[in-house]
This record gives sequence, structure tokens and C-alpha cells, in this order.
Amino acid sequence: MILPILSGILLAVSMPGPNLGWLAWIALIPLFWALHNKTPKESFKIGFIAGIVYFGALLYWLFTLWEWAGPAIIPGYLVLIAYLALYWGAFGAGASWLSARLPRWALIVAIPAFWVILEFIRSQTRFGFPWGQAADALFQQLPFVQVASATGIWGVSFLVVLFNYLIITGLRARQWPYPVFALVMMAGLFAWGSTQINQPVSTETSLNLALVQPNIGQRERSNPTKLNEFLAIYTDLLGEVKALPQKADLVVLPESSLPAFVLEDPTPRDFFSNWTSAAQTHLVLGTFTSSSGGTEIFNSTAYFTPNGPAKETYSKVQLVPFSTEYFPGIQLLNSLGLSTLIPAGSRLGLLTPGRGFFPLKTELGLIATPICFESIFPEVSREFVRNGAELILVVTNDAWFKNSWALDQHFAKGVFRAVENGRYFVQTANSGISGIIDPHGKIQERSSIENRSITTGRVSLLDGETLFTRFGDWFIYLLLIALLMSVVISVLQGARSPSPAS
Repeated sequence: MILPILSGILLAVSMPGPNLGWLAWIALIPLFWALHNKTPKESFKIGFIAGIVYFGALLYWLFTLWEWAGPAIIPGYLVLIAYLALYWGAFGAGASWLSARLPRWALIVAIPAFWVILEFIRSQTRFGFPWGQAADALFQQLPFVQVASATGIWGVSFLVVLFNYLIITGLRARQWPYPVFALVMMAGLFAWGSTQINQPVSTETSLNLALVQPNIGQRERSNPTKLNEFLAIYTDLLGEVKALPQKADLVVLPESSLPAFVLEDPTPRDFFSNWTSAAQTHLVLGTFTSSSGGTEIFNSTAYFTPNGPAKETYSKVQLVPFSTEYFPGIQLLNSLGLSTLIPAGSRLGLLTPGRGFFPLKTELGLIATPICFESIFPEVSREFVRNGAELILVVTNDAWFKNSWALDQHFAKGVFRAVENGRYFVQTANSGISGIIDPHGKIQERSSIENRSITTGRVSLLDGETLFTRFGDWFIYLLLIALLMSVVISVLQGARSPSPAS
């Protein structure tokens, strides 16, 4: 079982955080080697073990939640890791089944296709969790990331798995055309992607941004008795913004920037209204909002003009399950008197999802404002852009996870959202990472972690649609068709002996 463990470790350290992205090109070779000539049942175990190691290492940062969840984080962590590892187990079993039935040339497409389809399935529904996709390792290898403008992140994952499989196929069959083809393909994509990166970005409509990172401790930031203390912090930071040599057209504060309903509480509302009026600039911030009857609470973004707060807000749609935002089955547990089984924090913050992915209509332009967790879902940013967004601006609070890989892994998702949609991607975080990413995935600005700071930069408001924005997950459907056709053909032709390349 050393080989699947090795694959899990190699892929984990190739991810954002350790940033050894080049290892992704060889990380799956030990796994493919271990799957050779195994039954589907044996292959499921091999894949499951690799997945346990991979996700166990990748998501170690969940233990930073011990401060709030206590020992309950242990079963939560184990259940999540086991659930995610099931996808790797399914991949192992499926790869074994396909290898016993398809010719080598068909496997070269079918194996990577099956991996990507499983990644896609893992991202779906209200409980989707597209974290740690194979593509994430390449967030700094921008020539290859350009494929995402057509295929979404799925095409980049396909390349990673395809390259690994071509290499192992050549080694197993001792046929060097396979690895040679892999290298030539990568060289061609690198050359094409490099030309894409150097394409100019329109500056016809551009804005100066100031991203305010207050670095307020996670435990204290939800304490409403400290509202005035936090306003004093913002007074100092916004004073720095006002003193910038180049005026900021738009100032951005993080998710749930204050322990208050900013639009309903006159103290913070007047504070920001007076500041935007004096500075003659615009401001977007994260805040809680409520329905007219106060029965529903939303995690929202609000917009202030120089004339005061605008009526329009955006409310988070994709809530984090099993968290302070959303806990499945809470009503049933309450009715049964079993709510004490839920960690205390989760009882305090149940939210209502928003109504749709509609950009804020500001005087500056149409601005998408995904909140925190929403930025990891390709379809969220795509829907915003389909609805007219000219800029993707994420507000988040990652202080829960302190100075861990979680912050790097989250911010790296912005590289793919930018390329997928041909938009600037901006993230403002409470404790980091705040930054600006251009439409080609170049990280132009990046703040340090757990540091109070102002990050400035210039972005353009862009229109137009990439192939991915226009047609969405067409690449997934193409892979699914190719995989199904391969299976149908194999069934019609009858089973064959295991391929030496499996």
C-alpha cells in the first residue's frame, strides 16, 4: 500500500500552500502503478487509501476549528475525509473495470474523463465541495490554466490526469510514443497559453481599488459590545485609504465586516455614509441583513455611494453546510429535542440562502460579489457573469483557519474563476488573503496573512463572454458522452484481458 499513500502525499504537497505544483504531473503515477491488474474491489481499496491520505493531509486545517467546535471536530473531520475518499475509491474501481474492457487508445481518454466526471459530481448540489481538484496544483502554471477559458477548471484537471496516465502507459507498455506525445502536447499547450497570457487587457473602463484587511480576531469579531472598538479600527484604515496618493474609486471591506446589521443599525450605517460622502468614493462591504419581518437572516454584501447606502444588496446563495450558516435537519432535531447534539456555534447562526446570483448594480458598473465559500464553485461566478457582471469581487472571512494552507487554497481558486470568465478577480479578506488577479490568472496584488493592511491596485470592468461563460459545462458532457460510448462499445465487443497500461 506504499504506492497509493505516495500518490496521496505527492498530490497534497503539490497544492496551494506547499506550492510544489510541478509534482502534480507525476503524483498519480504511483496510484496507476498500484491499480495495474487489480480487480475492481481491490482497486476501490487502493483508491480509497490514496484518497484518505490526500484529503487527510490537504484538509488538516479543519483542526483549527477546535477552538469553536471542540472534540466534535474529530468525527466531523473523519466523516468528511472518508466521504471524499469514496470518490477516489470509485475512481480506482472504475479504472480497473474500464482497463479490463477497453483498448489502450480508448483508456487514454476514458481514464482522465472518469476522474474529471467524479470531480464534477463532487462539486454538485447544496453539499458540493470542489476543494482540492487536480487542477488546483497548477494555479501558478498559467499557460496551462488558459485552457479553463474554454473548458472551465475541468479541462485543466483533465490535462493533469492525462499526462500522468500517458507516462504510466509508456512505462508499462515500454512504448515511448506515449510519453513523447505527452511532452509534445504539453509543449504545444504551454506555447499557446503563453501567447494568451500576453494578450492585452482592455483598460477602457478601469477603477482604482483599495482592499481593507482589518485582521480582527475571529473570537472577538462577532462580539457586538466591541462595535465601537471595531469602528475605531476602520477609522484608522479608512484614513489611510483617504490619504492614498491615488484616489480609490472603490473601497472594499470583508465579509461580515462588523457584528451588526450595518444597513439597519444607524451607528455603522451613518459611519460609512459619512465616510463615503467625505471621501466622495464608493464602498462595498459584507454585512448581515434581514427580511422585512426579521424572520430571515442573510449573509450579504451592501453598497454605499457618496450619497449613502444603496437599497440593492446581494445575499449569499451557496451556504456552507454543517456550519454557523446552515445545518441540515436542524428543524427536525429541534422538534425531537435533540438540538444539543449540534455544536453550540451552529445553533447560533442559521441563515437563509439568497434568491440568485445577481451582480450589484453600482454607479461604477455591474459587480459580482460572491461571498466566501461561493468562490470555489465555477458555476457561481459564471452565473454572475452571465447576468452581466463586469468584475468578480469576493468578500470573505478566512480567519477561522488562521495561518494555514486553507487561505492559500481558497485564494488560488480565484485564478481559475478569472480565466474561466475573462474577468478581474478581487478578494478582500478579514485576515488574508486579499488580492487582485487579472483575467489571465496573473496575481497582481497579494496581501500577507494575519496582518492589518490596505491592498491597492487597478482593475478594468470587462464585458464579453468566454467559451466557458457562454456554454458552461459542455466539456463535462463531452467527456461523459465519450466515456459512455467507450463502455457501450466494450460491452458490444465483449470483455478482454486487462490492459498492460492500466
